[in-house]
Amino acid sequence: MKIEEYIKNYLTSKKDLAHARYVQTVSLKLYFELKKIFPDNPLLDFENHQKLISYSALLHDIGAVFSISLLKPHNKVGAKLILENKIDNLEDLQTKIIALCVRYHRGSKPKENKHRMFSTLNEKNRNIVRVISSIIRLADSLDCNHLQNAQNILLTYDFNKCALTLNPQVNIIFNRGIKRVFNKKKALFEEVFKTKISLKND
Repeated sequence: MKIEEYIKNYLTSKKDLAHARYVQTVSLKLYFELKKIFPDNPLLDFENHQKLISYSALLHDIGAVFSISLLKPHNKVGAKLILENKIDNLEDLQTKIIALCVRYHRGSKPKENKHRMFSTLNEKNRNIVRVISSIIRLADSLDCNHLQNAQNILLTYDFNKCALTLNPQVNIIFNRGIKRVFNKKKALFEEVFKTKISLKND
């Protein structure tokens, strides 16, 4: 099954697809901006990063269609769907990593001593899941209203304060809600990259 067919089968509206594409675009932008800021960070140096981030971000809400009927969180439903439905051009390990990134785009953080499938990965691949999941959480928070208001996103690093600042252009009407969700979802990112990050709107 090609990825576009997969998306059409499980996303129910153009609004859902617009949100998925937005999170995909912003996640990739954040990843490559981080690579520029931290060129020697080993967490940002893994193979096939673009494919893994693209698929994980695009499919992060794939379980939303079925989560209500199944009475389960959509991130867990989405992870199960990805594992059970073969996507063309993905190896089994890639599929598992993407499923776990979807699992951890919201809710609890990855825990190798508690979450069985995550614990089956080696440390390198666990770090890939942590990195991608933490980035998708940030991108998803910037479109928590599914209206794609936050645009022209700029990521900067203050070496004196050892802190990152994310500065999107966003309508002030929506800024309060975005900032609240961003602050709620940034914990994993700060834990993974061992740096503070804040949302600024000029």
